[in-house]
Amino acid sequence: MAGDGTLPPTLSRRTWTGFWKTAVLITVLITAASLTSACMSVAGGAPSSGKNGAGGTLRIAMSAGNIPFPTTPPDQGYEGYRFVGNNIYDGLTKYNLDQNAAIPTPQPALATSWTVSPDQLTWTFNLRRGVTFHDGTPFNADAVIFQLNREDDPHFKYYDTLAAARLATYLIFFKNWRKIDDYTVSITTTQPYAWLLYDLAHVFFPSPTVVQTYGNANYNQHATGTGPFIMTKYIDGQVMELTANDHYWGGRPKLDKIVLYPQPVAASRVAMLQSNGVDWAEVPSPDAINQLRSQGYQIFMGEYPHGIMPRFNLFRAPFKGNVKLRQALNFALNRQGITALVNNVGYPAKQYVYPGHPNYDPAFPGYAYDPAKAKQLLADAGYQPGQLHLKFAYPTGGSGNMFPDPMMQQLQADFKAVGVDVELMPMEWSTIVSIGLTGLDKPEWSNIDILWSSPAAGQEPDGFMLNFLCQRPGGQPNAAGMCNPDVDRNYFAASREFDPRKSTGYLQKMMDAALTDADFLFWMHDLNLRVMSPSVHGFVQPKSWWVDFGKIWVGEQCCGSQSNG
Repeated sequence: MAGDGTLPPTLSRRTWTGFWKTAVLITVLITAASLTSACMSVAGGAPSSGKNGAGGTLRIAMSAGNIPFPTTPPDQGYEGYRFVGNNIYDGLTKYNLDQNAAIPTPQPALATSWTVSPDQLTWTFNLRRGVTFHDGTPFNADAVIFQLNREDDPHFKYYDTLAAARLATYLIFFKNWRKIDDYTVSITTTQPYAWLLYDLAHVFFPSPTVVQTYGNANYNQHATGTGPFIMTKYIDGQVMELTANDHYWGGRPKLDKIVLYPQPVAASRVAMLQSNGVDWAEVPSPDAINQLRSQGYQIFMGEYPHGIMPRFNLFRAPFKGNVKLRQALNFALNRQGITALVNNVGYPAKQYVYPGHPNYDPAFPGYAYDPAKAKQLLADAGYQPGQLHLKFAYPTGGSGNMFPDPMMQQLQADFKAVGVDVELMPMEWSTIVSIGLTGLDKPEWSNIDILWSSPAAGQEPDGFMLNFLCQRPGGQPNAAGMCNPDVDRNYFAASREFDPRKSTGYLQKMMDAALTDADFLFWMHDLNLRVMSPSVHGFVQPKSWWVDFGKIWVGEQCCGSQSNG
């Protein structure tokens, strides 16, 4: 899921106050009706093409339930990386998100170049010189070693348990690291590992001085990196302000400021956009798209590696060892009907990744809607209509989850049509994330038969690890009990292969094994819907969950009543 790999925050720290909810509601009710024609300057919502402007404040309504903790890495799943992590911090590598032609790949960032030893075990990185943290202290090899110790050495004084847990997937092949000189470090892996550069894009570097001054427990209020934006305001549950870093090594970003608001309700995000409260709304209600387009808002959608791929509880019956049952439910899904239900902001998934993705196998037919075949497979699996009752846990909203309530109601009807009853179990997104981390084998979650999952399906090759492999980092079993030897064998063969063509071949075989055994409920591919005011310029919609904010700028604010402050 997009939130996989993050630890759930405690409710006491992550709940909006009644005041904040009331304030948003009042704003929506009072100002939505006052929308004027000044917002209608871009016919049909065509993307703005401005390239030469600069400045402005970009206000964003996130789908996350709260402001992501600005630690390393942030919480709130990949939305935390997108809006907070990649703006406050840098990694040794970064993705080329300023283009939309291909799935982004790792590029130089705080490391300018690297070499790999002949045995393919030791990587040597040349660090970028002249970079400073937001507090003015220098970035160098000591800062790299400090953070790697902090995230992967339990004996280190500043070891961060939360960061270590969130990053465990990306550090699993790290063996050791050392400083060679002030601007050179080496990382040795436990095996030849071709995807290290992908992993390093997730490892952010904070100021060691700030960590030492405030400690891990108080770091969030003082988050300090080397990134293009500086955190200048942070009120948990309400707002975060990020101000342009005038001394950024990659050049000052065009924006003056980014303001982030957590708003998990899709209709409220639309209302905030229409009432001039924000310039950018993540995943608005799909039934509002035509109206927004007619009003001149910019509508962005595009193919990228992300989808809704729920997971069967394979620790026990009825799904453990029952391939036909898992296949039956995959054929029972009317994916096209759900596509229409959500106004075509997603499309049916026949495989875990979409057609055209490097790991998609065109030779495998995948799954399509076939209720007759579903009924036959159910009978072959040992179930007559009305005999099977399932519990399906899903989120009511949250980062990267499309539109769970209407989608789940349609799924419930689809399964009912082939004789399977589904009890819907709506939960907070943070709870779904927690279940994905602790596992369906734990007593408190063992009654769940199917668990919602919204993975960044194929954003990077190492991203398959958490959901696909028999074991997660730390030696824990797969959270859903999946353990397919063919999947593991091909995944690890791909991870050791430095030839991209051969690596892709192994990953296609891995995907085939998971498809044949129907280890997931292959459901929907997301189109990354977002809507912006015509005043937003320079945005590129990449084939990624992440975004590059460096070239975006905001012109004259929409509707005439709004300032850049």
